[in-house]
Amino acid sequence: MDATGLKAMQAPLKEAYRDDASSALVTLRARGSIDDQSIACKVETGRALAVAGLHPATGGSGLELCSGDMLPEALVACAGVTLKAVATALEFKLGAATVGPKVISIFAAL
Repeated sequence: MDATGLKAMQAPLKEAYRDDASSALVTLRARGSIDDQSIACKVETGRALAVAGLHPATGGSGLELCSGDMLPEALVACAGVTLKAVATALEFKLGAATVGPKVISIFAAL
């Protein structure tokens, strides 16, 4: 996508937000259910069901997603998408870019 395409896509949104600022408010929600068979939580993502479990450092199998991984991954995704959108809007040719690293230290207390 180029700057013209991005601006065309966002123009009706920006106009609606100018007309009614409250329409720009987006409330993000997350919902999950505790798994009855294992130490896990089934998280509804809107597109699929993600199963989060214990990190291997706390006894998890490593087969489920770990919320400790999901949080920095979401932050990196947000930063990366924002960087690309701003670069596109400013018509700045962004070469290869790496966002991160995603580093969060976890103390595994058992």
